[in-house]
Amino acid sequence: ISRVPFLPLFLYKLNVITSERYRQHKRKVFSKLKYLDLARPLPFVSGSVEAIFSSHVLEHLFMDEVERLIHEMYRVLKPGGVCRVVVPDLEKIVALYDPDDPRDFLEGIFEISKRGAVKNQHHCGFTGRFLIRLFSEANFSQCAIEQYKTGRCPDIEQLDNRPESLFFEATK
Repeated sequence: ISRVPFLPLFLYKLNVITSERYRQHKRKVFSKLKYLDLARPLPFVSGSVEAIFSSHVLEHLFMDEVERLIHEMYRVLKPGGVCRVVVPDLEKIVALYDPDDPRDFLEGIFEISKRGAVKNQHHCGFTGRFLIRLFSEANFSQCAIEQYKTGRCPDIEQLDNRPESLFFEATK
């Protein structure tokens, strides 16, 4: 996106990105980011990446894409490399369920409350035990739930920014 200068303005005018995100694009906050299609193989050599950080991404993929991506993350990580995943905490969302007014629960599940927000819709959800299972099945070791801004992932103090989330790390 950052290589096409008019695209952020176009996305902002279409209400696809917020005014804050548009201001960030104008300040070139994202100029060094590389955008990837996570439904495709990762464009990195096997065993070449020291750490992977993913925040509020997996829930926007379909489960078959999540499973393939986890295998891809394992493939590209160096031995001993760490993968940190941050997702909405499905157990906390389920606790919001109120049969008399399920709106908070439904917004937590789908992350939408109006049609214009469909681009952010969730397609799956995760608990800590489920993440441990998925990553263990992909041969990761030392799979564990972590706390906000703690763990083995480099620069975690700067990267974590959503304290209400579920934090998970696995080592290759």
